[in-house]
Order: sequence, then C-alpha cells, then structure tokens
Amino acid sequence: MPAKELYITSADGTKIWAESAGNPSKPAVVFIHGLSCTAVGYDKQFADHDLLNNLYMVRYELRGHGRTGMPEDIEAYAGPRQAEDFAAVCEAFGLKKPFVFAWSLGACILVDIAQHLGADYISGVIYSGGPILSLKLAGETFPPAFMPLLVDILSLDSNVAARSAAPFVDSCVANPIKDLPWSVKMQWMGGYASQPPQIRNHHKSRAQDDTRWLAEAGKQWPALIIQGTKDAHCLTDVVTRQFKDVYVNAEVQHMEDVGHAPHYERPDEIKRFILGFIQKHSA
Repeated sequence: MPAKELYITSADGTKIWAESAGNPSKPAVVFIHGLSCTAVGYDKQFADHDLLNNLYMVRYELRGHGRTGMPEDIEAYAGPRQAEDFAAVCEAFGLKKPFVFAWSLGACILVDIAQHLGADYISGVIYSGGPILSLKLAGETFPPAFMPLLVDILSLDSNVAARSAAPFVDSCVANPIKDLPWSVKMQWMGGYASQPPQIRNHHKSRAQDDTRWLAEAGKQWPALIIQGTKDAHCLTDVVTRQFKDVYVNAEVQHMEDVGHAPHYERPDEIKRFILGFIQKHSA
C-alpha cells in the first residue's frame, strides 16, 4: 500500500504530522522518535520491503518537533497532551492495540499512554537506543561523559544550542564517520535546528505521572529493549536494570559496537528483532 501522509488535529488543536506505510491487514506498529529528532530517523524501516509486507507501520512527529505544531507553553507538553496526540494518530489510521517502537526520549511517551489511555490501549513495546523509560528514571542513566553535551543541548542560549547540533547528531551513532553520510547528517541537524531551545527544555523538564505505567503496564505489556553497548547517551547496565525492574515480561538484546540509534546503525538485525517480537506476541 502506498505511503499515506496526514496532518492530524489533536484534542487541543495542535497539528500532528504522521505517515503510514505497509499492509493494513498486518499487525500495526507506531514508531516514536527521540528528542530533537524527527520521523526521518526511521526512513530505513519505512523503505524495508520485509517490514512493509509484514506490518502496518505508522510514524509521527511529537509536538514541538519537525512538521508537527510547536506550542510555546510548557503545559502544552504535559502527559495528557502527549497521550491525546498518540490517540489522535491511532484514530486517524484506524489502529487498534498497536505495538509501539520507541527511541530515546520517545520511550517516555509510553508512560503517558499508560497513565491517560490505559495499558489496554497498546499490545506491547519495543524500546531502542537509550530509552528514557520515564522522566523520573532518566537522571541516573546519563553517562558522566555525556553531561557537558547535554548541558549545551538544553542551553537557552541560541548560539550554544546551535553549536551543539553537530556533536549531538554525531553522538547518536557509534561511528559517525562511517555511518552518517553528509546528506543524512544535514537532515538530522535540520530537525534539531528547527526546534526552539525552550521547547527542547519543555520535553525534558515537564512533570510526568508514572503511577499506572509502573502498576499496570509493567505487568501487562510484553516488552523488548534493544540497546547498543556503545550508546554515548545512556548507561547500558543502568537502563537494562530499570527495564527489568519494571517489566515482568521482559526481553533484552544488547548489540556490540552499536550506539544510540540501533535501528539506523543495524537495520537488518533490528528488522529481525521487530518481526520476531511481534509474531511472538500478536493475538
């Protein structure tokens, strides 16, 4: 089925960019990107014939990112708004109990889904690349060597924020010289630069209630974490421990010599993990 691109109106009026591709008769997967990135980060998955034939894939850009609207007030980024965006995307494409593939900061959207839509809303989750499982758990996962760059990324000084674009993008993969062609690097830097620094901070500093995620989703959702051992953004042992502490039905895949973006760095291996997990847990 040809790709279908939509601008969807969320409950508060924010326009959400989203795209579907693949076979609507197959299990649905919603792909959520990370902080200051865009859905372009999933281009390899949305061009993969095996995934297109065996899944119905939807990707959208979080509010404050890319082609989606960018409200200025921090309350516009609260958990209920994030859940409403996800629900609007699912409704627009007719998705019932999709799986979710979440990268980096995009992982914490699962907390909002559980809290405001309920654990029954999705079928399971695949976390990839330094997932921030919840905003409350994020602090202990950052490597000390990453902290100076994180300070620059979150700076409200536009000059500092602009200078952090290239090192931020480079830090997303283990071998940027090999794995980031200039055209791709410019795409990713463009997504980063299009986001005002204040909005970047809203995503990191907003409050988040993880009560139902811990009490319900952790017991109910099958969950897989795919984590690179050379992730510059995340301590692999810490996030793996957090993941196992939360999820009863937990599967772990550590990938050697892979950085913060396993789905981009090793798309063929990730494809096998995705298809295997969904086949195992589809009703």
